[in-house]
Amino acid sequence: MHFRILLGVLLSQLISAAACAQTIVDFGRDVQPILESQCLKCHGPEKAKNDFRVDDALSMSFYVEPGDLESSSLWTDYLATEDTSMMMPPPAHEGDGGLPTADLAIMKLWIEEGANYEWVESTAAPGSAAQAPEEAPPLSMAAKIWLFQGLFHPASTHFPIALLSISMAFLALSFFAGKPLESAAFHCLWVGALTAIPACLMGWAYATDQGYVDPFSLDPSSGIDRHRWLGIGVTLFSLALVPIAHSAIKKESFRRKLVWFAGCCVLAVGASFVGFQGGELTYGEGHYAKEYERLFLADQPPVETEPVHAVDATQPVAKQD
Repeated sequence: MHFRILLGVLLSQLISAAACAQTIVDFGRDVQPILESQCLKCHGPEKAKNDFRVDDALSMSFYVEPGDLESSSLWTDYLATEDTSMMMPPPAHEGDGGLPTADLAIMKLWIEEGANYEWVESTAAPGSAAQAPEEAPPLSMAAKIWLFQGLFHPASTHFPIALLSISMAFLALSFFAGKPLESAAFHCLWVGALTAIPACLMGWAYATDQGYVDPFSLDPSSGIDRHRWLGIGVTLFSLALVPIAHSAIKKESFRRKLVWFAGCCVLAVGASFVGFQGGELTYGEGHYAKEYERLFLADQPPVETEPVHAVDATQPVAKQD
């Protein structure tokens, strides 16, 4: 995979040098066919995963920075990445996935030359010589229901995350306000723990719908794997904490209440990381840093530095006493 990306980069450099600084990539001739064959099925008018469409100029502008390859998340996060969970097009089998080397070279050169975008709608008549893509086998009713309920995952996760976080806040306040808030903390805990279970199941189905093909991958460098398994870990930990909390209330044990509170703090931190990973899967890795730079640092004037004067080697160096 690394060799394929490197070869594509080198090929684009050779093409660029041979062009003698003139633009040689034509969007309609070179780039649009790649997007149509590799991307349009999942990011087009009929289906736009993560609300991203390759046939829409505004949508593409959020992922491509003309002339700046490193700032173009389409290249850094999805085309030239070695993370199979982020690679586009996603791998159908292990070791597969991503664009061919020649296509990578074209996409890289297109961005470097200014990413000129002029999408032309296809005017091919029905039944023309263009080969129709193979249709996937029809899904069973159970598979359709499974995938459909997964679409509720982005909304369903907010409920358990909020309850588990509020549970920690109520329990912290109960050290000063007494038992009413302690009881509220317990009820937020068990309701949040139970609602986290369907949220995890929905997430499993949603990942399949979004093109993540390996549901049991354990790659720590993969964003989807970190999000999935950390979410499951938070759910299991919250379920294990419920009987501890119940025992602390029933026996009025201050020591067990401290254990309960420590567990709630761990849950709050874990839930925050789960939400952060979900945001990176939706908006791309490093999106907080990129937006911060765009909003706060882009308008700052450049720092002026004192010019460095070169020493003329032909002038004699004055002797110091």
